[in-house]
Amino acid sequence: MKQGVLIMAIILFGLQSCNVGTYDSVSNEKIDAQIKNEINDLDKIVVKSIFENNPKLIKGIMSDILVKQSGDKIDDIIHQTNSLVDNKEVRVLDQFYVKNTTKGLSNTVMSGLNGQNDYIIHYKAENKEIFISLIVLKNGLDELLSTNIYGKYKEGWKLNIIHIGEYTLNGMTATELYKKAKEQYENGFLVDAANNMFLSSQVLKPANGYWQYQIEQEMKKFYELMIGKTKDKYQFPITLMKIETKPQILNISPQGMNEGYFPLINYLTKIDLKDTLRTRIENDKIHNLIGTIFKGIDLDKKYIFYKAWNEIPDGKNSKPNYGFVKKLEIKNGV
Repeated sequence: MKQGVLIMAIILFGLQSCNVGTYDSVSNEKIDAQIKNEINDLDKIVVKSIFENNPKLIKGIMSDILVKQSGDKIDDIIHQTNSLVDNKEVRVLDQFYVKNTTKGLSNTVMSGLNGQNDYIIHYKAENKEIFISLIVLKNGLDELLSTNIYGKYKEGWKLNIIHIGEYTLNGMTATELYKKAKEQYENGFLVDAANNMFLSSQVLKPANGYWQYQIEQEMKKFYELMIGKTKDKYQFPITLMKIETKPQILNISPQGMNEGYFPLINYLTKIDLKDTLRTRIENDKIHNLIGTIFKGIDLDKKYIFYKAWNEIPDGKNSKPNYGFVKKLEIKNGV
């Protein structure tokens, strides 16, 4: 099972005051074919460096200032990313070519204004000519985004900035998870909505501070609403009085596996975890009640995970626990 979201390191230039000037930008098919071909060759080196776990390859196309400021961090980025990608599937999300009247300008490029996944890329241009290439790498059902920002030097294009972060979870971007969470909330599926907004928050910034979705503030407000609504409706721990052993539900969170993300319900039990028969009987009773306590949690998904504890986990010291996986019949929750 996936143990959580890995946030990749970022390499960037130190912040300094920006110069005054203007710039123009074009994207994707509007970019001059020769320039695109030059960058595509460099992107292939970045990707090869990742797939072959060879930082030396990418170092050969990095600008001097990036080499100086990155130190050994680039080695860590390549090694970590290599451990996550599971095939050779790669696609280009978008590309932008920017021409500045002078160096040191603050540049902002937009993928669009009204689309659900539209975003802004913002950075400081170290060169008059800049090229942004956004490369998507597969990580199971999830995707990583490599944000490659190149500058044009006398000797040619060099990599100025690279950031690798998570772009999709469960096959969805942050905005797509937000849309799904809104639909679940409208249907009264509060826990599912809150879990999907948590996942959305984990992929909200696939290029960290360089990236902003056009509807980011709207999404943040909805996430805050979900947190507030969940706290108001559910006061954890929740004691299940209808079960004679009175187990207590401690929390619910999304748990990742190779088939996607599903609810993980942690609960406290008085039954000795070594008594697997009684523990299983109790878990069956919890599962039979769970949909009445958390509306929608047993709908439209393959599994619910449970984890039984004799002591409340503190997140610091490892404590004994016993896990259950309940396979569900997928039913329409609408």
